[in-house]
Amino acid sequence: MNILAFDTSSDILSICVEKGSHIYEVDRLIGLKHSELLSPLIGELLEEAELTLKDLDLISCARGPGSFTGLRIGMATAKGLSVGAEVPLVSVPTLDFIAFGYDYFDGVVLPLLDAKKKCYYTALYRKGKRISEYLDIPKDALVELVGTTEKVLLTGADVEIFKASGLPETWNVDPLARQGRSQALLNLGKVTFQKSGPDPDNLGPLYLRRSEAEISREKKEIKE
Repeated sequence: MNILAFDTSSDILSICVEKGSHIYEVDRLIGLKHSELLSPLIGELLEEAELTLKDLDLISCARGPGSFTGLRIGMATAKGLSVGAEVPLVSVPTLDFIAFGYDYFDGVVLPLLDAKKKCYYTALYRKGKRISEYLDIPKDALVELVGTTEKVLLTGADVEIFKASGLPETWNVDPLARQGRSQALLNLGKVTFQKSGPDPDNLGPLYLRRSEAEISREKKEIKE
């Protein structure tokens, strides 16, 4: 299959193209520049792979949780490319593909994304299976939920922020935590597509809370 996958859920923009048995990938630490760099980098990677959008069999993108702006840009771009090139689209929950491939770990895997306000987006995974709901949770509450005797592997873009104030002795940090995850997204997107088919047309980003813009708008409407 020829597959394009991209993750815009954090400050690490990760894009991957699979062409047969060959993988082409680019990761960029870009901050909040998704809108400026996503489309040009997709174009460059497809050119490197000697593919056009019409050659693709599948597009996969991050559904969330994660950066509100990044997710909106990513899903809007994915839907636009999907419709324009008539290529099926599969969006994958961000925490699922961050935790993908760690089924070898003998304990709990915690993918972490900074949710701001001293909270983190995460979920608990064991042997490749998600065993909790998707969480928007403070660090102390997460430690209490998981426990300090459980063997834990922390991974994901914002592990360094999480560990800054210390960790239980049994909790370890993945040395590749800040690595781009578009290849894992691609692989999980392929599995999801083969199992369930493409996204329904009305599927939007997975948010665990409302954005600051939505909250501000609501407050303004109440005052008026």
